[in-house]
Amino acid sequence: MKKTVILLIAAIITSAYPVYAKPVCVETEGEGTVFRGDIPSARMEAIVRSKWAAVEQVAGVDIKSRTVVSDSRLMEDFISTQARGVVTTLQVISEDKGMDTVRVRVKACVEPSDAKDAVSPLALNSSIVVFIASRKLSGNRKDRYESSGSFVEALNNALAERGFLVRDPAESGKYFRPADIERAMNSGNFHSMQSLIYRYKSNCVLIGQIEPVLSTAKGEDVGHGITMPFNKVTVRLIYRLLVRDANGRLKILAAGNNEASGLASNAEDSRNLALKNLAEVSVPSIMDKIKQRMSDLAHTVTVTVEGVTTPDETFAVRDILQQITWVNEIKEEGIGRFSVAYPENSLYLANGLIQKGYAVTRYSDNEIRVRRRDL
Repeated sequence: MKKTVILLIAAIITSAYPVYAKPVCVETEGEGTVFRGDIPSARMEAIVRSKWAAVEQVAGVDIKSRTVVSDSRLMEDFISTQARGVVTTLQVISEDKGMDTVRVRVKACVEPSDAKDAVSPLALNSSIVVFIASRKLSGNRKDRYESSGSFVEALNNALAERGFLVRDPAESGKYFRPADIERAMNSGNFHSMQSLIYRYKSNCVLIGQIEPVLSTAKGEDVGHGITMPFNKVTVRLIYRLLVRDANGRLKILAAGNNEASGLASNAEDSRNLALKNLAEVSVPSIMDKIKQRMSDLAHTVTVTVEGVTTPDETFAVRDILQQITWVNEIKEEGIGRFSVAYPENSLYLANGLIQKGYAVTRYSDNEIRVRRRDL
């Protein structure tokens, strides 16, 4: 009897303490792009990516092949803050240096209880990297680029209205330069764009060049004894919309070119007006191509909201669903039941519902059931 009591007390004491799962050790690989011969940075990027691949694998969430959004910090910054303690040990097993990349294979041990918590802040899906380089009308070769001004502003606004989070590498100027865009456009080799994909957690990159030309100068003889009263500047845009396929490779989803002109007293004002006119003719067509990509990726997810009993409540839920990023189309299948066209992993749709105040009671790739958390 005394022995039984002792065992019972020991069991009670043990149950009062949480049971922590042992770290899970996995082998993963990561690749970093070598920029301007900077191998150490490429190696660090490869190690960081292999760390995150381990976290993803243990968490059971495949984020690499999906559109991921976080702050524009380096992934290493993210892991050192949000995922601190998740990767408990790391051992580099092998390292392979190529001409443009560094690839490493590591053995990483991950705390499974923390892995999903580390992944969840990334479960947003509205990022696109936009880098449009614009030449100056004049200037030496070392200083021949300047802001694309009203054109990029109009494009970014249109993307933001569609629910995208826009990343502009030109803001820092540290990791990418206009000359890199020119080199990629001229050679047709977009391998260097991979770094933008990895650094900004996006599956989509829009790059382009704007070339301004002084078509007619103020005071120039245009014939019949008439002189030009204004400067006429024509700007020409060439762009490529790059996306990452299921294998992680970049491909050109869309390409195009447009031009527009501007008239003003001085050449700089003419250029600015031309950029504004260029936005009016180019942005709608670019947005159509991006929207078509979203439609092509869309699949159907059935969403059921528990506790909804009236048509008015159903309409209110429909409005909430429409506010979730990248929801393409919604069809009502009944009271509190919807068929949603969604271009991403259903996990992100579930996360969007959680952000709107719902708790997920059932989840699969094709069906999500939720209820209000305040009920």
